[in-house]
Amino acid sequence: MYRAVALIAMLALLCAAAALMLWRRGTTGRERALAERFVERQVRGSQASQAQASQRAQAVSGSQTPRPQPAARPPTPQTGIAFDLARARAAFANLMNRAGIARPRSLACTTLAVAALGALWAGMRAGPAIGAGVAALVLAAVHAWLTWRAQKRYQRIVRQLPPFLDGIVRMIVIGHSVPAAFQAALASAEAPLSECLDRAMPMLRTGMEIDHALGAVARIYRVRELELVGSVLRVSVKYGGRSDVMLDRMAALMRDLEQADRELIALSTETRLSSWVLGLLPVLLGAMVIVTNPAYFDAMWSDALGKRLVYVALALQMLGAWLLYRLARIRT
Repeated sequence: MYRAVALIAMLALLCAAAALMLWRRGTTGRERALAERFVERQVRGSQASQAQASQRAQAVSGSQTPRPQPAARPPTPQTGIAFDLARARAAFANLMNRAGIARPRSLACTTLAVAALGALWAGMRAGPAIGAGVAALVLAAVHAWLTWRAQKRYQRIVRQLPPFLDGIVRMIVIGHSVPAAFQAALASAEAPLSECLDRAMPMLRTGMEIDHALGAVARIYRVRELELVGSVLRVSVKYGGRSDVMLDRMAALMRDLEQADRELIALSTETRLSSWVLGLLPVLLGAMVIVTNPAYFDAMWSDALGKRLVYVALALQMLGAWLLYRLARIRT
């Protein structure tokens, strides 16, 4: 009986964690798609330039016949596993950077230790299924906390960008060049924006263009506004023009977007709160019935038809939570 109660509670908590992960995925899916499109455009441009360079080399060489290139080796399972591990490590490092975690290894070790101890304790008392559910719940809770922290830092970065652009405009107006104004404004920037831009400074010192450096930082922190700032600064450096006017208008546009976002959040608060209430009410009501009257649920769980009804209710609850999530996600 107690195993069944623990299993139902574990499934309810996992559904709540899945709802939080879906909400976070909906807010970042559009930003990720924009970043992927930007990367594809850059890759296509580099491939086209390489193809043109090879054609020119062949035209200059004339009678020289190109040497046949060796056939590429098919990927082996070991290389596929290594690529997946490298991709997982890169995703973990990006998440730690976006969340502002100074010691990611300590957090990872602590999370794994807590998950292992919780799974061992629950497995010894209620079975291996409950132990696996506890471990999954701990990992989901830590991931939800990291994504929430990354979202808060993203909002702070976006709010700090207009004052940073105003600083660049003031430096340009008094006679500084665009790169000098960028570095002078960076000295007065506050965290976490200063941490993002500090990653771009080594790239600029090595000779990388400012739009490419800010684009790389924007892909790491998933702040697409930095790509726009880098493009404007690159155009100003390469072609000239009234960069101060463009940056001033961009800062005003960012402030207007932030105000509109706050108004949207305020207007949709009632809808999102109703979704949370409707999603959690059946779970809380079922848990209260199980706790206050265990014999009622025991009679239902011991019957084959009653057990099927419980599974159907869980499936309908998950479907309803997903539908409420789709209705409340008005941002995209």
